[in-house]
Amino acid sequence: MRPVSDGVVAGPGEPSPSAPSRGAVDGGGAIPSTGAVVPPAGAVVRASDAERDAAVDRLRLACADGRLTLEEFGTRVGDAYGAVWRGDLERLLADLPAEPSPAGVVDAGGDQPPRAGKAKWLVAVMGSIARRGHWRLPPRTNVIALMSEASLDLRQAVIQSTDIEMTVFSLMSSQTVIVPEGVDVEVTGFALMAGRDVDVVSPPHRPGVPRLHIKAYGLMSEITVTNGRDKKRPAS
Repeated sequence: MRPVSDGVVAGPGEPSPSAPSRGAVDGGGAIPSTGAVVPPAGAVVRASDAERDAAVDRLRLACADGRLTLEEFGTRVGDAYGAVWRGDLERLLADLPAEPSPAGVVDAGGDQPPRAGKAKWLVAVMGSIARRGHWRLPPRTNVIALMSEASLDLRQAVIQSTDIEMTVFSLMSSQTVIVPEGVDVEVTGFALMAGRDVDVVSPPHRPGVPRLHIKAYGLMSEITVTNGRDKKRPAS
């Protein structure tokens, strides 16, 4: 036998009076086992589907304002749909204004994309085209390379619409398009006596996720669409 704090001696096989058995509370009630997930520090309320959708709308309008690049937008949209707590959503929006600028507002009917404008043309004849870093990518872009080389890095591009269409035509040329992960990429078109290498990781389609449709046409050319990830080299 061993003494306990209140002076009561616990006998062999008897629970200590000062240490209630698991599942018991004062009054004889049982503590139910709920299996609830303990929230991290500062997170007390779970996010709802409506709150996730509202966060994605805020991100979309901020992107239309030029505040987020294509890569940032795609990453944050994925994080928003995966958010469990309201605090997770608040952190995604902490550096964005509560209200979009007038130029980024879409009407209630959603009939007009923000600042859609005309298609942008990028043409190279026996030369080269290169776009990288922080540059503006309109909803429609046409890229033509004739005996040339074209390199378009979209990871830090600022977009004006979540639906982007890019038409790529190559004649005896080489074209490379680098897209960020987190963007829904579709590649169509044809290659005649040409190569077309598509190596991208697209997320499951969800409302608000940026969609990029690349129409690639090649004649005696090489067209590559990639996330820019380094491929593992075989061991020598």
